[in-house]
Amino acid sequence: MATVFEQALDLGEPKRLLIFGAIAESGSIGAAARELGWSQPALSQHMNALERDLGVTLFDRTPRGIRLTTAGQLARIRANEVAASVTGLRSDLAKAFGLGGRNVRLAGFPSFVIGPLAAALGRLEANAGTQTDSPLHHSYEVSEAEPPEALRLLDDGAIDIAFLFHHEDEAPPELAGHMTVDLGADHLDLLVPERWNRAGQIQHLNDVAELPWIMGCVRCRSTAERLCRTAGFEPRTRHITDNPGAIQSLVSNGLGVALLPRSARRYSQIPGIDPIALAEAGARRVTAMIPDGLADASEVVDLIDALRASDVTGGGPGAATGSEEAEATTRARATGTSTDGYGDS
Repeated sequence: MATVFEQALDLGEPKRLLIFGAIAESGSIGAAARELGWSQPALSQHMNALERDLGVTLFDRTPRGIRLTTAGQLARIRANEVAASVTGLRSDLAKAFGLGGRNVRLAGFPSFVIGPLAAALGRLEANAGTQTDSPLHHSYEVSEAEPPEALRLLDDGAIDIAFLFHHEDEAPPELAGHMTVDLGADHLDLLVPERWNRAGQIQHLNDVAELPWIMGCVRCRSTAERLCRTAGFEPRTRHITDNPGAIQSLVSNGLGVALLPRSARRYSQIPGIDPIALAEAGARRVTAMIPDGLADASEVVDLIDALRASDVTGGGPGAATGSEEAEATTRARATGTSTDGYGDS
């Protein structure tokens, strides 16, 4: 069966046509050999074979290089078409599968991955679909890891960027040879079952001193316990889970109270919860830790820009401070309205 592919192979190896195109572009066999890293005799052998297969002379050798014949000029046009087709395939594959660019390995805590990071990567993917002139397509590999584990992975070289958090009264994490990019403040809200706070009597942490607590990951639990001790009591932990959805579900069913970052409820809210903004709860800072050598890479710069556009913490450019939000919450309860975009408070 004589297909177009078999006919093309009968006329000569396509790679030889590409080599001819490189020679025509360079102006001499010697110059092409130096650029391709081949020996000059090897290129000459390929050209002799190509001319033999095609049955024509493609160029004449002169002291100053080569001079294309009429057949050579036609062959050069076809060689350019073949080269454009091959590079076009690479570009198509790069855009579809993230090939050709750097594969950036990311690790972040669960609520960050499911919310801001997924939104930012989706934004980059959508933008890539409209940029047909770019030969590269950014590629990202995501895994979930709490801050201590993500920091270890970064230090071991297993990932390229770690997304971390620390409470505002803690020292930010540091790692030699890495820079930290601040992505915003993520305020902590006190979550209580809605039916426990009908009268709006819960306004401070010590108002829930006698109630059972639902704690999150080790780091979150340490922060919550420290804040409770500062408020004058030791929290009575009843349940422990690092799943933001599970924490909300336990609260909504009247099984305890919890401190939860606002961003954790931004993408997944469960009804039956009264979220209370307390200035004393403060906020955690969300950061990206990046190796110094990658800080200026386009894949990293574009990702950070996309994260900022996605509003990592959900606070927005005009977000109120913790004290302002607490006052707004108190005013809202007095008037029977809701605050902070929560429809169930």
